[in-house]
Amino acid sequence: MARRVAGIFPLIFVLCMLLFPVPCRAAGITVVDDAGRTVVLAAPAERIVSFYAGHSENILALGGAGRLVGIAEGDDETLFPGVPRLPMRADAERILALAPDLVLVRPLAESVNEGVLRTLERSGVPVVSLSPPIPETMEAYLERLSSLLGAEGGVNLWKETLALLKAQVPLVDVARPLVFLETSAKGLRTCAPGSWAALLLSLAGGVNAAASAVPLRPESPLANWGEERLLALAAEGLDVYIVQTGAMNPVTEADVLARPWIKGVHGAEIVLLPEEDISRPSLLRMKTSVEMLRAIFERGRRENHELPGAKEPMLSGDEEEDER
Repeated sequence: MARRVAGIFPLIFVLCMLLFPVPCRAAGITVVDDAGRTVVLAAPAERIVSFYAGHSENILALGGAGRLVGIAEGDDETLFPGVPRLPMRADAERILALAPDLVLVRPLAESVNEGVLRTLERSGVPVVSLSPPIPETMEAYLERLSSLLGAEGGVNLWKETLALLKAQVPLVDVARPLVFLETSAKGLRTCAPGSWAALLLSLAGGVNAAASAVPLRPESPLANWGEERLLALAAEGLDVYIVQTGAMNPVTEADVLARPWIKGVHGAEIVLLPEEDISRPSLLRMKTSVEMLRAIFERGRRENHELPGAKEPMLSGDEEEDER
């Protein structure tokens, strides 16, 4: 039986306001977004509509929870109670009714909403497009997001959190599990070596079995791998096979265990994790995601249960319901 790990309980707003940087005021803000636009704000944004969950969570981490007046349908409901939720293809009138002074999108949302976003700009609402960051671009991303909020300390928070988690990585002489992450069943994709997910695996003390994967394109978090290469890894001794579940990979435990080749990874523990906890570049989730992975890897050193129908044992445990 594969193990399904429930979504991480979000940090409460009070802790965010106590532990994370508080906003400050700034006069005149200029940001160049990832669409190449130069966007000028007269003052820090106070009424933000965010069409990407990662942006929303990083705003929360920077102390800007009260500034979000609209979020995407895919955002975590428990993090933003009472905040209106908008579909990716929301109409301009619905957005304007929220009286935003900034609309944050990512390139994917901009590509399907170009007409709506241009209407917002003609109505005087600034639109900023920021790509979901990878570890290499996280600092530059936080600099721009902090600037839009008039917040201080975002980059320092990132550096301090990263340094803290790196210091907790097991010593090199401690056995580290060999881990494969499935990001999509389509073509059996995995995480690119420079992705957010790959960073979390490393910080949790795991070794990315697909470290040689080639990104689909520069800075893409995804990479093709394929069943044959996965089975070759399993034959050499794979310890943990993580399957992320969600919009990018809408699979269930039953789907995974029904795959005709799944017995080939019988020596590994199969774990299903919500994609927001492993692949979403969220400063808010970073520490708890790493702690969750560490617990899985540590459990794997102690348990050894058998996968039904497998010739050799795998590491697993009782199923936990996804409370996402």
